Amino acid sequence: MIFCSKPQKFTWRNAITLLLLLTAGSILILLLTPSGSWFGSETDWYSQHVTIADYMRKNFYATGSLFPDFTGLGGGTNFFSLSYYGFMRPDVLISYLFPHVEMEWFIQGYAIFEILLGGGLLYYWLHRKGFSDFTSFACGFFYLSANCFFQAHRQIMFVNYLPFLLLAFLCLDRIFEHQEQDVYHIRPHIGLILSLFFCILHSFYFFPSCFLACILYISHLLPDHLKNVPARMQKKRKCKIWWNYIVDVSFAVSMNLFLLLPTGLSILGNKKDTGDSTSLLKILGVNPTLDSILYSPYGCGLTLFCLYALFLCIREKKTRKLAIAVFALLFFDIFYWILNATLYVRPKCLIPFLPLILYLAAQALEGLRQKKIRHSLPLALLCAIPVIVQLIFLLHNQQIRHLVTADLVLLLVCASLGVFLEEKEITIPVSCWWINLGELVLLLAIPSMLYLTKGQEEHYATVADESRDYFSREDLEACCENPQTRFDVIEHPSNNSNYVITGDQNKSTLYSSISNSTYNTLVYDILQMPISIRNRVAMTADVNPFQEYLMGVRYIQTKADKVPAGYKTLLEKDGHILAENSNVLPIAYGSTALMTESEYDKLSYPQTLDTITNRTIVPDSPDNSENASDLSAAFLPYASQMKEYSLPADFLNHKTSKKDETVRRELPETLPASTILLLSFDVKYNGEKDMSITINGIRNRLSGSEAPYPNNNDTFYYMISSNEDMDALDIMFSRGEYKLTNIKAYTLPLSLLSHPGLVTFQEKGISGKEILNGSIDMPKDGYFVTSYTFSKGYIVCVDGKEAAPVQVNKAFLGFPLQKGAHEIQIEFHAPGKSLGAALSFVAFALLIFYNVAYGLRHKIMR
Repeated sequence: MIFCSKPQKFTWRNAITLLLLLTAGSILILLLTPSGSWFGSETDWYSQHVTIADYMRKNFYATGSLFPDFTGLGGGTNFFSLSYYGFMRPDVLISYLFPHVEMEWFIQGYAIFEILLGGGLLYYWLHRKGFSDFTSFACGFFYLSANCFFQAHRQIMFVNYLPFLLLAFLCLDRIFEHQEQDVYHIRPHIGLILSLFFCILHSFYFFPSCFLACILYISHLLPDHLKNVPARMQKKRKCKIWWNYIVDVSFAVSMNLFLLLPTGLSILGNKKDTGDSTSLLKILGVNPTLDSILYSPYGCGLTLFCLYALFLCIREKKTRKLAIAVFALLFFDIFYWILNATLYVRPKCLIPFLPLILYLAAQALEGLRQKKIRHSLPLALLCAIPVIVQLIFLLHNQQIRHLVTADLVLLLVCASLGVFLEEKEITIPVSCWWINLGELVLLLAIPSMLYLTKGQEEHYATVADESRDYFSREDLEACCENPQTRFDVIEHPSNNSNYVITGDQNKSTLYSSISNSTYNTLVYDILQMPISIRNRVAMTADVNPFQEYLMGVRYIQTKADKVPAGYKTLLEKDGHILAENSNVLPIAYGSTALMTESEYDKLSYPQTLDTITNRTIVPDSPDNSENASDLSAAFLPYASQMKEYSLPADFLNHKTSKKDETVRRELPETLPASTILLLSFDVKYNGEKDMSITINGIRNRLSGSEAPYPNNNDTFYYMISSNEDMDALDIMFSRGEYKLTNIKAYTLPLSLLSHPGLVTFQEKGISGKEILNGSIDMPKDGYFVTSYTFSKGYIVCVDGKEAAPVQVNKAFLGFPLQKGAHEIQIEFHAPGKSLGAALSFVAFALLIFYNVAYGLRHKIMR
């Protein structure tokens, strides 16, 4: 290290400086958040983080389970598909104690608390390492104004582990400081273990980067530490340090296995749509923009001084190895790919190296102020390269472009002035308060303005949000008599995909980073649900009679002008409708009208749609094949009832303009009430921004080239229906230049969605891990069918004997069932949950035992 390696005492002057730093951070957040808004975005923060946490709390009160296996979201799925959103985080758990306080307060408050906590810990860490108040304050402000904290109000797990990573660095310092001491009350590594434990608990996805960051920091501390160790003992001491670190990490990981193991198995059981085609050329490339460190909220989001400081530290012997390692991680794409678990090449995985970058910035800033490091104009000019590349290719916001240009000019001017003063041997006193103030203004003005400008691009969720909560729990209980059905919210699909009124509510929708990939394929590739947002990761609700029938969506909430055919209004409030359609399939039933998958796979759109609603699609050779020969009578042929509907050639003609266009087009012939009109066409579009076409309130969107998770929705599908005769369509074309081709239309009476082999399942009360319990009387051999998404973890019992579950209807749980009366029980046990919990318990017990034994041993030795 360049500066004092002995820990400094924290005085009242430091406390005042820290208070000023936290005040400055609080002012930034206050200036950033619009009046009447939450500190959170309308999209990811509100629709996922807040809504999923709210669902977890409601589910806890409905089931009494703090650690459940199954969720009714997304057609019924493994609860650990939601674990990415932190259902064991302190803010979520504390919210369970206050059910009447809005979840937004907990998520928002904890995010702000963690930002300020991280800034305070960084200041304390640097002060403790011997840096001046000026340097510690400046780098603490760099932390608080880093653009990566844009994610604190969007994808909060990108940054919510950082305070605990800083605690890990502080614990590593203490471990190295106490290596020579012989007497402890507890093993000194427990602080590191707990810090890493909370890193994983908050954001397991970023832990590999946290793990590597600690390795780099240990490697940096080792040379100075080993100087005080006799040469013959150095190898042994080095091995002991690394062995202890591996043991500490193993404890932290093992203590989290109750979460990691079932979550890992859930991830492995599904595939994630990353939207990237990760070629070898891309993996082996470099990042000339260095948005991994500069400006971007999907990287560290720092300003140019920090990159300049990194280059200066490469020039210094004692910081060279650490600085080179950090720069290599920031520059070479292969490290992005590895640290992102080979999913894609994106720099967000480098955010955990923010503290190390700021540590190096502190080294450079202190060295420049104390004249131990010299300025370098060539290095400043080298910093200009990524800025120029970003200005040309990445940055489009004019205000940000101006600030980035000012950042570059300021660095070049300061570096040139510094070189000039060094050559003339002119010394500026660092003790003069007004000079220090001027330097702080120069250092911190651009970071703060960039932080505020970037944050103003966010669409913040308003406190008076009107996208949900039109109907109360009492309304739902009064109108929705059958809980074993599904209730979807058609309004604001991205915001309401995870929203529930009651904790035991079943929904066909889910917006989560982990979801059932087979179900996703069914929804978008077979049932042809419209894709209304820029990705297809979210499975949102919209008007689709085939999906509603198959999934048992008996109840919907929608706008008064968007009630699909078959639904009758139960309740209306301020133009919002709670409606019911009793003519949908139940969640569980018996079926004696079957079709094999091989026969179904021969069909194409649109014949696939009415076929899957009128027949149960089963495997050609079911796993439970002892009754396969008896099922022959249940395989009934079906001929699709779809009829072509001719539209004029110019029906979808539109103007290419910079404004949206809304038109009303008359249909060639009036469609009777309760007739489904299927409309599809291909879209050719190469723009950067998203484009969309909305027909009778149903929107399809094609994401532009800027989308991080492109939906590749090149063919738009619409299932348009009404309870009244339909003679025209209202169409809204978004602005942009695109071409519509291959226009096709079909019609089908809604009454033809009617499964002929339906056998009623009589439900009873459920308990424990049961998701279904009841009886059924099959008139002949057939299948027991559910619309719960198929995955590992189901345990099926028929008349007290376990039966093998199989996949039916391309995505759901089912199994063959013989003629006669049967008692059915179905449970779901999240794979890996019991084993993970047992291993975590053992790890916690070993840690406690080891530390008690450690303390007793040293007390006896004393």
